Amino acid sequence: MATSTYLRARSDEQKEDRRRHLLDTAKLLLLEVPDVHDLGINELARCAQMTKSNVYRYFESSEAVLLTVLVEEFKIWHTELRAALSRETRRRGTIEHIARAFSATLAARPLLCRLVSVFPSLLERNVSAERMVGFKHGLLGIRKETALDFHNCMPSISACAFEKFIHQALPLLIGLWPLSNPAKIAAEVVARPDLAALRYDFQHDLEAGLLMLLRGRFSE
Repeated sequence: MATSTYLRARSDEQKEDRRRHLLDTAKLLLLEVPDVHDLGINELARCAQMTKSNVYRYFESSEAVLLTVLVEEFKIWHTELRAALSRETRRRGTIEHIARAFSATLAARPLLCRLVSVFPSLLERNVSAERMVGFKHGLLGIRKETALDFHNCMPSISACAFEKFIHQALPLLIGLWPLSNPAKIAAEVVARPDLAALRYDFQHDLEAGLLMLLRGRFSE
């Protein structure tokens, strides 16, 4: 795709349009590339039909783009989680309902899971302290809102206690996603019947792990 000659955005509205265009382009590219490491500024600029220097006006690195996409994905997921928690089921208001809603809504957003799985090792590099502070505050806000949603679903457990649960659940998510989605050769190897015990099923194993955390923290 040829790079067009973009006129420099002048107004705040034009700047936000360019920023939005870059993020939407990045999301489309992430659906195509097998590895988030493959998304670079050069490829993003080419597909967005912008010059590399124009991209740098909005994001200082590809990691900064991915962090912004990650926060947006978390916000979308949180809306979906809240809807799942509010659905009428016979288990509503139980830790089983929370674990099921938590794991099912995450499994439904593979891009979110992919980005979460690499953010401690990759995405938290090559970004400014200012952007990192904004990213961390965004995550903290979503965590607090999610903990409150869990508390509203199960009032016998405080929002503060649910915040601690989410804090412990995040490493489980980070580790399970790559284990459940191994590289091609590794996937072929664990497909052997004699190695079945080494396979991971993301949604099933995440739900089981979350239940273990919940029961360990809140069961009498």
